[in-house]
Amino acid sequence: MTSIQVLQYSAATKLADSSQSRHQAPDVQAVRNSQVYPKTHKYSEISRTLDAYGIDDNRNILSQLSQDKYQVLIKSDNSGVADFNHGAYISKKLEDDYGAFRWLSPRGLQKYQTDDLAQVTLGTTNLAQLQQTYKDAPVTQFLVELLYGNNRESGNKVYDEVYKENPDVFYYSAPLGMDNGFLIYPNIPYMSKTYTEGKTTDLSTRPEGIQLMAWAVHPTAPQDLIQEINGDLSIGKKTTSQKIELNQRRAESMSGVKSLTSILDLEQGDVEMLEKLKMDSLQHLLDIYGVSAEKDKINLFFHFPVAPSTATLHLHIWVNKGDHPLNESRAFAIDEVIHHLRQGENIDTLILSRNEGQFILPTKDMLHQIKGMPESKTPSPVDYRELKLPIGVANG
Repeated sequence: MTSIQVLQYSAATKLADSSQSRHQAPDVQAVRNSQVYPKTHKYSEISRTLDAYGIDDNRNILSQLSQDKYQVLIKSDNSGVADFNHGAYISKKLEDDYGAFRWLSPRGLQKYQTDDLAQVTLGTTNLAQLQQTYKDAPVTQFLVELLYGNNRESGNKVYDEVYKENPDVFYYSAPLGMDNGFLIYPNIPYMSKTYTEGKTTDLSTRPEGIQLMAWAVHPTAPQDLIQEINGDLSIGKKTTSQKIELNQRRAESMSGVKSLTSILDLEQGDVEMLEKLKMDSLQHLLDIYGVSAEKDKINLFFHFPVAPSTATLHLHIWVNKGDHPLNESRAFAIDEVIHHLRQGENIDTLILSRNEGQFILPTKDMLHQIKGMPESKTPSPVDYRELKLPIGVANG
């Protein structure tokens, strides 16, 4: 049997004379931080004692970490210019445990850590106009292509390369009655190929965490993929009995079932549907990814406002993932929405209570120019600071 070696002090950390009383002051002639604090500094004696044991006295630095809302670790060059290409690790005060950092991807960091911002202040009239804009939009195109499954001659990349390789990461949350169901699957542009390799239980411990989406599926949308998920043996045949309607206003009128384009369409009667969506999402995370609320940080939220091109109601499902304050500013937690509607409140009042209806948006997304938006203006310096990470010298 191999004997266990007893750990020994290195020469750098051993006391000058270990035979002396342990209460006697150690020799601090050459300790590393002896010049950090002058003899008059209140930490001087303690610092030297810690240094004698090879322990850096960084309490002053650590005390600063509790003062800012966000702590960020990011790769920078020698001049202090941050390199956004590697993403960043973020710890958020009052949410993350001490020393716990979550990763913000380069894509999210580059998109939101920007000075190209526009501020809009919404009112009830704007919300009504935006709802009409969303109703006039078609069902999100990439969702439609996926819902057709293998009924498309050219095929769909997500269907062919993700669903066919690992169908378990796709889940259909069935509707209550004849209402909207929800298709839950990975947010592919933000995730790795781990999904297609069938290795899902380790994703919660990877830097990127887990990012899923739950998209509303109206009864008049293509149902081919849904049938396949449900084990329907008739899949692969052209649908003849179902009337497909991709314009959301016409679909609503034709079927009598409300089209869900954004949180603007949610009402008190939708609370049960939202509660089911939440429970199905959490169960899917547990079954496929081994995720639970007891050991992982789960974030379920809707964005508002959204672009017309993605104006099909969708829930973001994040696990152990860092976020940017600008993105958080337009995120509405599903629990927040459920609680508000259960109180009998209109969804408009929830939206307009967010910073008194003021939203600051990246100009790159063109959200500030959607039909129904009020005229935008440049945010104030204070707003800029509150919606940026404390990274110092930004790159780009």
